[in-house]
Amino acid sequence: MWDGVLQGIGNLASAITALLLAEMVVMDVVLPPWIPTIEAFESLAGKWQAMAVLGIMNSSIAFWGIGGLFALPALLKVSRWKIQAKTCDASMLLRSLPLITFNHFLGAVLALPILRYTLPETSFDWRALPSTNVLARDVCVWLVVEEVLFFYVHRWLHENKKMYAAVHKLHHTWTAPVSLVAIYCNPFEHVVSNILPVLAGPVLCRSHAAAFGVFLFVGTIHTLAVHSGYWICDDKGMHDEHHAKFSVNYGVLGLMDALYGTYQLPAGTKSAD
Repeated sequence: MWDGVLQGIGNLASAITALLLAEMVVMDVVLPPWIPTIEAFESLAGKWQAMAVLGIMNSSIAFWGIGGLFALPALLKVSRWKIQAKTCDASMLLRSLPLITFNHFLGAVLALPILRYTLPETSFDWRALPSTNVLARDVCVWLVVEEVLFFYVHRWLHENKKMYAAVHKLHHTWTAPVSLVAIYCNPFEHVVSNILPVLAGPVLCRSHAAAFGVFLFVGTIHTLAVHSGYWICDDKGMHDEHHAKFSVNYGVLGLMDALYGTYQLPAGTKSAD
């Protein structure tokens, strides 16, 4: 167990470092030159209408843009670096797209009102971006809260047989996933398992909306990568193994799974040997 716990702590530390670096680059380099343009857009369209457009743009670029690129190897039947031998069923993916599209916009529709009514006004002030110290605190809280909440909700959806049959089984029709099916699930599951664990940390920290936007962008890419079916993510095939075996790897980083004895990597990975 303790080897798994150490691995989980290492995964958490790596995730904190990577996300914090991304936050710092965006807050210090990428975002400041765009602030006058964003403020002008808010004046033209209205603050919350502009926030809605920016949020949808942010999530769409991450999900459809990068997620689409991640799906190409599976659609082209590329076998190199494939975790499982199963190939992608393109017709099944096509049939899955309406629900995937609905869930994508459901997240955008729910997130903004929740953030608007739970965060202070300063969280939406583009001239008051968070310091590195604040970002470091927030990133740590976000990732720990997401790991704990996602683990317990996800495990509940598996261990409660009624919930699994009525809700979560749909997601597991993809035993060898492809990136875009990361949110192919019952909308109820999408809310309680995917959306709320991501929102909880920023709400607790009263984080800045811009920092949350980076968290959402990076987190979306990570989710797409672990569902890609290829060895392109830092989780060493952990979530792909969950889709293959169902009863392992309920969390994001492996820390909670190590504590509960459900941490397992695919056969052939160095840590699994």
